[in-house]
Amino acid sequence: MSNDNLSRFTLSDDTHVIVKKVMSNKYDFELTLPNGNRKTFIWFANALNEFGDRHGNIDGRITEAVQQFLGVLNK
Repeated sequence: MSNDNLSRFTLSDDTHVIVKKVMSNKYDFELTLPNGNRKTFIWFANALNEFGDRHGNIDGRITEAVQQFLGVLNK
């Protein structure tokens, strides 16, 4: 990351992602979907990487966002 507290990138479906480092191993993700809607979530770097809702459905955008962010962190 160029700035230790902020990262920006775009997902394969043109969703724009902004990631802010909140605390050590805690990140705040803000996704702006192609239709303008927003989705936010907190991700803990030491947590399990399973992103399902209460019905067990996996959110592909969240999964892709975390995977891309991990690639940025590992550079």
